[in-house]
Amino acid sequence: MPKFTSTYTNKVDKKGRVSVPASFRAALPEGSWQGIVVYPSFVHDAIEGCDLAHLDRLADSIDDLAPFSEEHDAFTLSIISSSSRLAFDSEGRIILPQELMEIAGIVDRATFVGRGNTFQIWEPEAFQAELAKAREVARNNRAMLKWKSRLPAGEGQGA
Repeated sequence: MPKFTSTYTNKVDKKGRVSVPASFRAALPEGSWQGIVVYPSFVHDAIEGCDLAHLDRLADSIDDLAPFSEEHDAFTLSIISSSSRLAFDSEGRIILPQELMEIAGIVDRATFVGRGNTFQIWEPEAFQAELAKAREVARNNRAMLKWKSRLPAGEGQGA
């Protein structure tokens, strides 16, 4: 399945409409609902984005927690109840909810940041500052990143 990759900055109009990068739209599963799911990040002042299948997997992970636990409540309120399904218009645009724009500090431009299976939407200058910090952490911890072996199916298994 294609991944969300690269970084794009697009103009946001007064109604909150913004074009979702074509490569992000192409990364969505074929035949699926034509839109994205967004919710506030609880790690950054940004918006988290994904497809419906990813949100389903996330909801299933949350449902594995004890149903009346504090953690279950926190995740359902922070992610599930705060998420919005945003359909694409005929030009590949979405309308960002005003409350999410305020959380991320987005006014007239939005930066879409690919993160593999998910993506984020940032205020451009805030993203540049966070990217500089992330590069420093990555540089200082580069020895931690190891190549993952990908053996063809059936190879490397005992008989």
